[in-house]
Amino acid sequence: MKWYETNYVNRRDWVFDHLEFLGLNESQAILVLLIDFMNEKNIPISLEVLGKKASMNIDAVNQNIEALCQKKYLDILASAKEVKFDLSGLYNTDIAKSESVLDTSLFDAFESEFGRTLSSKEMAKIAEWNGHIDRKLILYALRDASAYQHLSLAYIDKILTSWKEKGITVEKIEEGKYE
Repeated sequence: MKWYETNYVNRRDWVFDHLEFLGLNESQAILVLLIDFMNEKNIPISLEVLGKKASMNIDAVNQNIEALCQKKYLDILASAKEVKFDLSGLYNTDIAKSESVLDTSLFDAFESEFGRTLSSKEMAKIAEWNGHIDRKLILYALRDASAYQHLSLAYIDKILTSWKEKGITVEKIEEGKYE
């Protein structure tokens, strides 16, 4: 299973978080989000439906779909029964491959420290943290929790919240300027 197919990853949040790196204009971004939503909900997709939902004429939809295909973000697969809009290329970009939000080594670090496999709820929480907190800071919080033998996500969340309130950063930790 690919990272973007797991139930703890919100693909639309990921797109919003990486708009500037993906090089999508407003129309392309709306179409990507619509296609992802419609695929998730198994809603049949057509250019007419996309145009109506995005308030675009068919020519504009077609131009933007063509641009997404040229960027290799979108693949349109036609069969006798259906037309499928596949966004796998978007999530397989170099940006996605190097993105720390999806860094399995972070999950591995938690599993190693906890001595067990993480639940999907725990993975979702860690992915949520990693969406807005520096990866190193999360690992430092895990290290602190381990040092005090309080290995729970609730305890680590308290550490991260406390550090945020106190303005503690990775730099301060690495310089030894925190308590």
